[in-house]
Amino acid sequence: MERSRIALALTGVVVLGAVGTASANDGIARPVDGSACRAEARQPQREPDVDGDGRGDLVLETDGDERTGIDTGRIAVRYGGGARTAHLTQEDFGLHGQREPVGGSATGVPAVADLDGDGAADIVTGALPAVHWGGPHAAAPTRLRFPYAPDADVEHPPVTGDFDGDGHPDLASLRVDGDHARLVVLHGPFTREGRPARTEVRRSPDHAAPAFASGLTLVAAEATGDGVDDLVEYEPGAHGTPYLLPGKRGGGFGAARTLPPGDALAVGDYDGDGLPDLAIGDSGVPDDDGETPVADRRGRVLVVYGKDRAHPVVLEGGAPRGGFGLGVLTADLDGDGCDDLAVRAAPDRWLETDTLTVLRGGSAHGLGSAPWRRIGGSPVLAERTVEAGDGRQELLVREGEVGDDGNWRNVRWRRVGSAS
Repeated sequence: MERSRIALALTGVVVLGAVGTASANDGIARPVDGSACRAEARQPQREPDVDGDGRGDLVLETDGDERTGIDTGRIAVRYGGGARTAHLTQEDFGLHGQREPVGGSATGVPAVADLDGDGAADIVTGALPAVHWGGPHAAAPTRLRFPYAPDADVEHPPVTGDFDGDGHPDLASLRVDGDHARLVVLHGPFTREGRPARTEVRRSPDHAAPAFASGLTLVAAEATGDGVDDLVEYEPGAHGTPYLLPGKRGGGFGAARTLPPGDALAVGDYDGDGLPDLAIGDSGVPDDDGETPVADRRGRVLVVYGKDRAHPVVLEGGAPRGGFGLGVLTADLDGDGCDDLAVRAAPDRWLETDTLTVLRGGSAHGLGSAPWRRIGGSPVLAERTVEAGDGRQELLVREGEVGDDGNWRNVRWRRVGSAS
Protein backbone atom coordinates (compact mmCIF):
# COMPACT_ATOMS: atom_id res chain seq x y z
CA MET A 1 0.00 0.00 0.00
CA GLU A 2 1.31 3.43 -0.87
CA ARG A 3 2.31 5.40 2.20
CA SER A 4 0.08 8.42 2.77
CA ARG A 5 1.03 11.36 4.93
CA ILE A 6 -0.88 14.06 6.71
CA ALA A 7 0.12 17.42 5.30
CA LEU A 8 1.72 19.83 7.73
CA ALA A 9 0.21 22.79 5.91
CA LEU A 10 -3.42 22.47 4.78
CA THR A 11 -3.51 24.66 1.74
CA GLY A 12 -7.20 24.49 0.97
CA VAL A 13 -10.55 23.61 2.51
CA VAL A 14 -13.55 22.30 0.60
CA VAL A 15 -16.91 22.95 2.32
CA LEU A 16 -19.33 20.26 1.25
CA GLY A 17 -22.46 21.72 2.77
CA ALA A 18 -24.66 21.62 5.83
CA VAL A 19 -25.67 18.18 7.04
CA GLY A 20 -29.35 17.65 6.39
CA THR A 21 -29.55 19.83 3.30
CA ALA A 22 -27.61 17.83 0.73
CA SER A 23 -28.70 14.49 -0.67
CA ALA A 24 -25.50 12.58 -1.24
CA ASN A 25 -26.48 9.83 1.17
CA ASP A 26 -30.25 9.65 1.06
CA GLY A 27 -31.85 6.38 0.04
CA ILE A 28 -28.88 4.97 -1.84
CA ALA A 29 -28.56 1.20 -1.81
CA ARG A 30 -25.13 -0.27 -1.22
CA PRO A 31 -22.70 -0.28 -2.88
CA VAL A 32 -22.95 3.37 -3.85
CA ASP A 33 -22.70 3.84 -7.62
CA GLY A 34 -19.34 5.15 -8.71
CA SER A 35 -17.64 4.55 -5.36
CA ALA A 36 -14.68 2.32 -4.66
CA CYS A 37 -16.49 0.46 -1.87
CA ARG A 38 -16.27 -3.32 -2.00
CA ALA A 39 -17.75 -5.48 0.72
CA GLU A 40 -14.92 -8.01 0.38
CA ALA A 41 -12.32 -5.30 0.97
CA ARG A 42 -12.97 -5.18 4.71
CA GLN A 43 -11.79 -8.14 6.72
CA PRO A 44 -14.17 -8.65 9.68
CA GLN A 45 -12.32 -8.41 12.97
CA ARG A 46 -13.19 -10.75 15.80
CA GLU A 47 -13.47 -9.25 19.26
CA PRO A 48 -10.51 -10.10 21.53
CA ASP A 49 -10.67 -13.57 23.09
CA VAL A 50 -10.08 -13.02 26.82
CA ASP A 51 -10.85 -16.50 28.15
CA GLY A 52 -9.12 -18.41 25.34
CA ASP A 53 -12.14 -20.42 24.20
CA GLY A 54 -11.83 -19.33 20.56
CA ARG A 55 -14.75 -16.90 20.68
CA GLY A 56 -14.53 -13.13 20.85
CA ASP A 57 -15.51 -11.32 24.04
CA LEU A 58 -16.82 -7.78 24.53
CA VAL A 59 -14.91 -5.60 27.03
CA LEU A 60 -15.85 -2.13 28.29
CA GLU A 61 -15.61 0.05 31.38
CA THR A 62 -18.57 0.51 33.73
CA ASP A 63 -19.19 1.97 37.16
CA GLY A 64 -20.83 0.43 40.23
CA ASP A 65 -18.09 -0.49 42.73
CA GLU A 66 -18.31 1.87 45.72
CA ARG A 67 -16.80 -0.23 48.49
CA THR A 68 -13.99 2.26 49.10
CA GLY A 69 -16.39 5.17 49.55
CA ILE A 70 -16.12 6.35 45.95
CA ASP A 71 -17.01 4.68 42.69
CA THR A 72 -13.76 2.97 41.72
CA GLY A 73 -15.36 1.42 38.63
CA ARG A 74 -15.40 -2.02 37.08
CA ILE A 75 -14.64 -3.61 33.72
CA ALA A 76 -17.38 -5.75 32.21
CA VAL A 77 -16.47 -8.76 30.07
CA ARG A 78 -19.33 -10.29 28.12
CA TYR A 79 -18.01 -13.61 26.95
CA GLY A 80 -18.63 -15.03 23.48
CA GLY A 81 -22.13 -16.33 22.96
CA GLY A 82 -23.59 -13.85 25.45
CA ALA A 83 -24.27 -16.46 28.12
CA ARG A 84 -22.00 -15.01 30.80
CA THR A 85 -20.80 -11.58 31.93
CA ALA A 86 -18.01 -10.99 34.46
CA HIS A 87 -17.38 -7.71 36.27
CA LEU A 88 -13.70 -7.21 37.09
CA THR A 89 -12.97 -5.08 40.16
CA GLN A 90 -9.86 -3.72 41.86
CA GLU A 91 -8.93 -7.14 43.25
CA ASP A 92 -8.82 -8.65 39.76
CA PHE A 93 -6.05 -6.20 38.87
CA GLY A 94 -4.23 -6.12 42.19
CA LEU A 95 -5.36 -2.50 42.76
CA HIS A 96 -6.44 -1.16 46.13
CA GLY A 97 -7.76 2.08 47.58
CA GLN A 98 -9.55 5.16 46.35
CA ARG A 99 -6.59 6.43 44.35
CA GLU A 100 -6.43 3.40 42.04
CA PRO A 101 -9.71 3.12 40.15
CA VAL A 102 -10.49 0.48 37.55
CA GLY A 103 -11.04 2.03 34.14
CA GLY A 104 -10.56 5.72 33.55
CA SER A 105 -9.48 5.51 29.91
CA ALA A 106 -10.30 8.49 27.75
CA THR A 107 -12.53 6.41 25.47
CA GLY A 108 -14.33 4.18 27.99
CA VAL A 109 -12.69 1.12 26.41
CA PRO A 110 -9.67 -0.39 28.20
CA ALA A 111 -6.53 -1.55 26.43
CA VAL A 112 -7.02 -5.20 25.41
CA ALA A 113 -4.24 -7.16 23.67
CA ASP A 114 -2.34 -10.44 23.86
CA LEU A 115 0.70 -9.04 25.67
CA ASP A 116 2.46 -12.34 26.44
CA GLY A 117 1.71 -14.19 23.19
CA ASP A 118 -0.25 -17.08 24.71
CA GLY A 119 -3.20 -16.66 22.35
CA ALA A 120 -5.55 -15.04 24.90
CA ALA A 121 -6.17 -11.31 25.21
CA ASP A 122 -5.12 -9.49 28.37
CA ILE A 123 -6.78 -6.40 29.90
CA VAL A 124 -4.82 -3.36 31.08
CA THR A 125 -6.24 -0.71 33.39
CA GLY A 126 -5.25 1.95 35.90
CA ALA A 127 -3.29 5.19 35.61
CA LEU A 128 -0.43 3.25 37.21
CA PRO A 129 -1.19 0.28 34.99
CA ALA A 130 -1.84 -3.33 35.94
CA VAL A 131 -2.70 -6.39 33.82
CA HIS A 132 -5.46 -8.96 34.25
CA TRP A 133 -4.06 -11.91 32.31
CA GLY A 134 -6.40 -13.74 29.96
CA GLY A 135 -6.66 -17.43 29.21
CA PRO A 136 -8.40 -20.49 30.71
CA HIS A 137 -6.05 -20.70 33.71
CA ALA A 138 -6.04 -18.04 36.41
CA ALA A 139 -2.84 -16.05 36.82
CA ALA A 140 -2.08 -13.36 39.37
CA PRO A 141 -2.46 -9.77 38.09
CA THR A 142 0.76 -7.90 37.40
CA ARG A 143 1.87 -4.30 37.66
CA LEU A 144 3.45 -2.93 34.51
CA ARG A 145 6.86 -1.33 34.76
CA PHE A 146 6.29 2.13 33.37
CA PRO A 147 9.21 4.45 34.24
CA TYR A 148 7.10 7.11 35.91
CA ALA A 149 8.85 9.60 38.16
CA PRO A 150 7.39 9.77 41.70
CA ASP A 151 5.94 13.24 41.05
CA ALA A 152 4.74 12.54 37.51
CA ASP A 153 1.12 13.42 36.77
CA VAL A 154 -0.50 10.38 35.13
CA GLU A 155 -4.24 10.35 34.48
CA HIS A 156 -5.28 7.75 31.91
CA PRO A 157 -4.45 4.06 31.43
CA PRO A 158 -2.29 3.26 28.38
CA VAL A 159 -3.47 2.55 24.85
CA THR A 160 -2.35 -0.41 22.76
CA GLY A 161 -1.06 -0.79 19.20
CA ASP A 162 1.88 -2.15 17.23
CA PHE A 163 3.98 1.00 16.94
CA ASP A 164 7.17 -0.65 15.64
CA GLY A 165 5.61 -3.12 13.19
CA ASP A 166 7.11 -6.27 14.75
CA GLY A 167 3.77 -8.04 15.24
CA HIS A 168 3.76 -7.69 19.04
CA PRO A 169 1.34 -5.29 20.76
CA ASP A 170 2.88 -2.34 22.57
CA LEU A 171 1.50 -0.02 25.26
CA ALA A 172 1.76 3.78 25.15
CA SER A 173 1.09 6.21 27.97
CA LEU A 174 1.57 9.89 28.76
CA ARG A 175 3.09 11.49 31.82
CA VAL A 176 3.56 15.13 32.71
CA ASP A 177 6.74 16.18 34.53
CA GLY A 178 6.57 19.85 35.42
CA ASP A 179 5.92 21.79 32.23
CA HIS A 180 6.67 18.95 29.83
CA ALA A 181 4.67 15.97 28.63
CA ARG A 182 6.47 12.74 27.81
CA LEU A 183 5.36 9.77 25.75
CA VAL A 184 6.28 6.41 27.31
CA VAL A 185 6.05 3.25 25.19
CA LEU A 186 6.51 -0.29 26.47
CA HIS A 187 7.26 -2.56 23.51
CA GLY A 188 6.07 -6.17 23.54
CA PRO A 189 6.21 -9.01 24.03
CA PHE A 190 5.76 -8.87 27.81
CA THR A 191 6.64 -11.36 30.53
CA ARG A 192 4.12 -12.36 33.18
CA GLU A 193 6.18 -10.25 35.59
CA GLY A 194 5.25 -7.15 33.57
CA ARG A 195 8.62 -6.66 31.88
CA PRO A 196 8.49 -5.38 28.28
CA ALA A 197 11.00 -6.27 25.59
CA ARG A 198 12.20 -2.64 25.70
CA THR A 199 11.09 0.81 26.84
CA GLU A 200 11.05 4.07 24.90
CA VAL A 201 10.58 7.57 26.33
CA ARG A 202 10.37 10.73 24.25
CA ARG A 203 9.42 14.31 24.97
CA SER A 204 6.25 15.69 23.43
CA PRO A 205 6.40 18.91 21.44
CA ASP A 206 6.29 21.95 23.71
CA HIS A 207 3.00 23.20 22.31
CA ALA A 208 1.30 19.93 23.22
CA ALA A 209 2.08 20.02 26.96
CA PRO A 210 -1.00 21.02 29.03
CA ALA A 211 -1.11 22.10 32.62
CA PHE A 212 -2.42 18.70 33.76
CA ALA A 213 -2.11 15.19 32.38
CA SER A 214 -5.90 14.84 32.45
CA GLY A 215 -6.04 17.29 29.53
CA LEU A 216 -4.22 14.89 27.22
CA THR A 217 -5.64 11.95 25.32
CA LEU A 218 -3.83 9.37 23.23
CA VAL A 219 -5.49 7.60 20.30
CA ALA A 220 -3.81 4.64 18.61
CA ALA A 221 -4.69 3.99 14.97
CA GLU A 222 -3.09 3.19 11.63
CA ALA A 223 -3.35 6.69 10.19
CA THR A 224 -0.55 6.92 7.62
CA GLY A 225 -1.15 3.88 5.41
CA ASP A 226 2.16 2.06 6.00
CA GLY A 227 0.74 -0.79 8.10
CA VAL A 228 2.32 0.43 11.36
CA ASP A 229 0.15 1.89 14.12
CA ASP A 230 0.50 5.58 14.91
CA LEU A 231 -0.39 7.80 17.85
CA VAL A 232 -2.46 10.97 17.91
CA GLU A 233 -2.28 13.22 20.97
CA TYR A 234 -4.88 15.90 21.61
CA GLU A 235 -6.95 17.63 24.30
CA PRO A 236 -10.68 16.82 24.05
CA GLY A 237 -12.81 19.87 24.64
CA ALA A 238 -9.89 22.27 24.55
CA HIS A 239 -10.14 23.11 20.83
CA GLY A 240 -6.41 22.59 20.72
CA THR A 241 -4.18 21.38 17.92
CA PRO A 242 -3.75 17.59 17.75
CA TYR A 243 -0.56 16.15 16.46
CA LEU A 244 0.31 12.83 14.87
CA LEU A 245 3.30 10.68 15.82
CA PRO A 246 3.89 8.18 13.00
CA GLY A 247 5.07 4.76 14.12
CA LYS A 248 8.13 3.33 12.38
CA ARG A 249 9.16 -0.22 11.56
CA GLY A 250 12.05 -1.20 13.76
CA GLY A 251 11.17 1.32 16.48
CA GLY A 252 11.02 5.01 17.16
CA PHE A 253 8.55 7.56 15.84
CA GLY A 254 8.64 9.96 12.96
CA ALA A 255 8.52 13.72 13.39
CA ALA A 256 5.29 15.04 14.91
CA ARG A 257 2.82 16.39 12.36
CA THR A 258 0.27 19.04 13.20
CA LEU A 259 -3.42 18.35 12.51
CA PRO A 260 -6.35 20.78 12.27
CA PRO A 261 -7.80 21.77 15.67
CA GLY A 262 -10.86 20.06 17.09
CA ASP A 263 -12.63 18.20 19.93
CA ALA A 264 -12.50 14.61 18.78
CA LEU A 265 -10.81 12.37 16.23
CA ALA A 266 -11.52 9.13 14.39
CA VAL A 267 -9.73 7.20 11.63
CA GLY A 268 -11.36 5.16 8.86
CA ASP A 269 -11.52 4.56 5.13
CA TYR A 270 -14.59 6.58 4.18
CA ASP A 271 -14.08 6.54 0.40
CA GLY A 272 -12.92 2.94 -0.06
CA ASP A 273 -9.57 3.71 -1.69
CA GLY A 274 -7.54 1.72 0.85
CA LEU A 275 -5.94 4.82 2.39
CA PRO A 276 -6.75 5.92 5.94
CA ASP A 277 -8.79 9.11 6.33
CA LEU A 278 -9.07 11.28 9.45
CA ALA A 279 -12.31 12.78 10.77
CA ILE A 280 -11.77 15.64 13.23
CA GLY A 281 -14.77 16.99 15.13
CA ASP A 282 -14.83 20.75 15.79
CA SER A 283 -18.01 21.42 17.76
CA GLY A 284 -17.41 24.94 19.08
CA VAL A 285 -18.80 23.85 22.47
CA PRO A 286 -16.88 25.33 25.43
CA ASP A 287 -15.04 23.12 27.87
CA ASP A 288 -16.58 22.09 31.19
CA ASP A 289 -15.36 25.28 32.86
CA GLY A 290 -16.90 27.46 30.18
CA GLU A 291 -13.58 29.15 29.49
CA THR A 292 -13.54 28.58 25.74
CA PRO A 293 -15.83 31.00 23.86
CA VAL A 294 -18.57 29.46 21.77
CA ALA A 295 -18.36 30.32 18.11
CA ASP A 296 -21.68 31.48 16.66
CA ARG A 297 -21.56 28.88 13.92
CA ARG A 298 -22.55 25.34 13.16
CA GLY A 299 -20.46 22.53 14.49
CA ARG A 300 -18.48 20.68 11.88
CA VAL A 301 -16.37 17.66 11.04
CA LEU A 302 -13.23 18.19 9.00
CA VAL A 303 -12.26 15.12 6.93
CA VAL A 304 -8.66 14.75 5.77
CA TYR A 305 -8.72 12.14 2.99
CA GLY A 306 -5.67 10.02 2.31
CA LYS A 307 -5.88 10.69 -1.42
CA ASP A 308 -5.65 14.48 -0.95
CA ARG A 309 -4.20 15.53 2.39
CA ALA A 310 -3.83 19.14 1.33
CA HIS A 311 -7.56 19.77 0.78
CA PRO A 312 -9.67 18.66 3.76
CA VAL A 313 -13.43 18.59 3.39
CA VAL A 314 -15.66 20.31 5.97
CA LEU A 315 -19.07 18.87 6.84
CA GLU A 316 -21.22 21.31 8.80
CA GLY A 317 -24.25 20.15 10.73
CA GLY A 318 -27.13 21.04 13.00
CA ALA A 319 -28.04 24.47 14.28
CA PRO A 320 -25.58 27.20 15.21
CA ARG A 321 -24.11 26.38 18.64
CA GLY A 322 -25.63 22.91 18.35
CA GLY A 323 -22.33 21.16 19.01
CA PHE A 324 -22.17 18.95 15.93
CA GLY A 325 -18.76 17.20 16.05
CA LEU A 326 -18.46 16.89 19.84
CA GLY A 327 -17.54 13.23 19.29
CA VAL A 328 -16.86 10.96 16.30
CA LEU A 329 -16.74 7.16 15.91
CA THR A 330 -16.01 5.06 12.83
CA ALA A 331 -17.94 1.91 11.85
CA ASP A 332 -18.87 0.12 8.59
CA LEU A 333 -22.54 -0.19 9.50
CA ASP A 334 -23.82 -1.47 6.16
CA GLY A 335 -20.89 -3.77 5.35
CA ASP A 336 -20.13 -2.23 1.96
CA GLY A 337 -16.39 -1.95 2.60
CA CYS A 338 -16.48 1.81 3.22
CA ASP A 339 -16.54 3.16 6.77
CA ASP A 340 -19.39 5.31 8.03
CA LEU A 341 -19.11 7.97 10.72
CA ALA A 342 -21.26 8.51 13.82
CA VAL A 343 -21.12 12.15 14.93
CA ARG A 344 -22.14 13.26 18.41
CA ALA A 345 -23.94 16.60 18.79
CA ALA A 346 -24.85 18.48 21.98
CA PRO A 347 -24.97 22.18 22.89
CA ASP A 348 -22.95 21.54 26.07
CA ARG A 349 -20.93 18.81 27.77
CA TRP A 350 -23.49 17.87 30.40
CA LEU A 351 -24.94 14.85 28.57
CA GLU A 352 -28.56 15.98 28.60
CA THR A 353 -29.63 16.29 24.96
CA ASP A 354 -27.06 14.30 23.04
CA THR A 355 -27.83 12.88 19.61
CA LEU A 356 -25.85 10.80 17.15
CA THR A 357 -25.97 11.51 13.43
CA VAL A 358 -24.62 8.78 11.15
CA LEU A 359 -23.03 9.83 7.86
CA ARG A 360 -22.68 7.09 5.26
CA GLY A 361 -19.35 6.56 3.57
CA GLY A 362 -18.85 5.62 -0.04
CA SER A 363 -20.36 8.49 -1.97
CA ALA A 364 -18.32 9.91 -4.84
CA HIS A 365 -16.48 12.19 -2.43
CA GLY A 366 -16.38 9.85 0.58
CA LEU A 367 -18.64 10.77 3.50
CA GLY A 368 -21.97 12.13 2.32
CA SER A 369 -23.30 15.37 3.66
CA ALA A 370 -26.86 14.23 4.45
CA PRO A 371 -27.59 12.11 7.51
CA TRP A 372 -28.21 8.42 7.03
CA ARG A 373 -29.96 8.24 10.38
CA ARG A 374 -30.14 9.93 13.80
CA ILE A 375 -30.11 8.26 17.19
CA GLY A 376 -31.16 9.67 20.52
CA GLY A 377 -32.53 12.90 21.91
CA SER A 378 -31.63 12.06 25.50
CA PRO A 379 -28.17 11.16 26.81
CA VAL A 380 -26.66 8.73 24.32
CA LEU A 381 -22.97 8.07 23.82
CA ALA A 382 -21.38 5.85 21.19
CA GLU A 383 -18.93 3.81 23.27
CA ARG A 384 -17.26 1.66 20.62
CA THR A 385 -17.63 -0.36 17.43
CA VAL A 386 -18.46 -4.07 17.53
CA GLU A 387 -18.64 -6.74 14.85
CA ALA A 388 -22.15 -7.86 13.91
CA GLY A 389 -20.99 -11.23 12.56
CA ASP A 390 -22.46 -10.79 9.07
CA GLY A 391 -19.85 -8.50 7.52
CA ARG A 392 -21.31 -5.40 9.10
CA GLN A 393 -20.36 -3.50 12.22
CA GLU A 394 -22.59 -1.97 14.89
CA LEU A 395 -22.35 0.84 17.42
CA LEU A 396 -22.44 -0.02 21.09
CA VAL A 397 -24.23 2.96 22.63
CA ARG A 398 -24.80 3.88 26.27
CA GLU A 399 -28.09 5.46 27.28
CA GLY A 400 -29.55 6.60 30.57
CA GLU A 401 -30.46 9.62 32.65
CA VAL A 402 -28.12 12.13 34.23
CA GLY A 403 -28.84 13.07 37.85
CA ASP A 404 -28.34 16.41 39.57
CA ASP A 405 -24.93 15.21 40.72
CA GLY A 406 -23.85 14.64 37.12
CA ASN A 407 -23.77 10.83 37.45
CA TRP A 408 -25.53 8.47 35.07
CA ARG A 409 -28.58 6.53 36.29
CA ASN A 410 -30.59 3.68 34.78
CA VAL A 411 -27.67 3.01 32.46
CA ARG A 412 -28.25 0.58 29.59
CA TRP A 413 -26.26 -0.45 26.57
CA ARG A 414 -27.61 -1.44 23.20
CA ARG A 415 -26.19 -2.29 19.82
CA VAL A 416 -27.28 -0.12 16.91
CA GLY A 417 -26.75 -1.13 13.29
CA SER A 418 -28.18 -0.56 9.86
CA ALA A 419 -30.91 -3.14 10.45
CA SER A 420 -31.97 -1.92 13.91
